[in-house]
Amino acid sequence: MLYRLFSAANSATSLEELLDLTFTESERAKIIERWRIYDACDRGLSQREIAKEVPCSIVTATRGAKNFRENKETIRRFLIAFRAEEL
Repeated sequence: MLYRLFSAANSATSLEELLDLTFTESERAKIIERWRIYDACDRGLSQREIAKEVPCSIVTATRGAKNFRENKETIRRFLIAFRAEEL
């Protein structure tokens, strides 16, 4: 169901509209925060360093780091797109 919904967005503008309708600004910020944590984990930063760089709480950095460790290969597939967008 969600795949079909998000696949219906056939352009960056369309996806932005869908995201605006689906998530609050705060929810979108949390998603970006999580991917910034994954990126920092992949670069080998400690949880304290992540908390300073992102910025977020150490608890949030710890949760993100745990998820990164458990799903490293899958996350790395998507990090390529995240990093391209961050440039």
